[in-house]
Amino acid sequence: MPGNAFVYGTLMADEVVKVLIKRVPTSKPAALKGYTRYKVKGQVFPAIVPSTAESKVEGKVLLDLSDKELEVLDVYESEEYYRATVMPVLEDGSEIKADVYVWKDQYRQLLLAEDWSFEQFMREHHERYLDMTRKFAEEELQN
Repeated sequence: MPGNAFVYGTLMADEVVKVLIKRVPTSKPAALKGYTRYKVKGQVFPAIVPSTAESKVEGKVLLDLSDKELEVLDVYESEEYYRATVMPVLEDGSEIKADVYVWKDQYRQLLLAEDWSFEQFMREHHERYLDMTRKFAEEELQN
């Protein structure tokens, strides 16, 4: 049964998603309330953790992903994350059921107290990260 994924970091880049699942799924801008996004120490990707009800993370929902595609994302998102089911809010105000990757509490000391910027990622790290993702796909996913 197709599922959705709320993405808030490197998976907002269509090129990264395409390397992993071999297509660019339809997506819609969305916000996830009750979470905060942080930089991860020594990394170019972010993490989210549960937070106050007023906090929210901007991102997008990848729509109609197959079970196999979600399994690929499970492998891509390292052991520091767990998959949770959430209800992000779309631009029209409606909620949609989606899975999201949340940082595990046991690794919280690796988070920096500053927000992660998608624009900065695209400007400074995108090309190198895309190359790394291609290598990951070849080695881990046999893509």
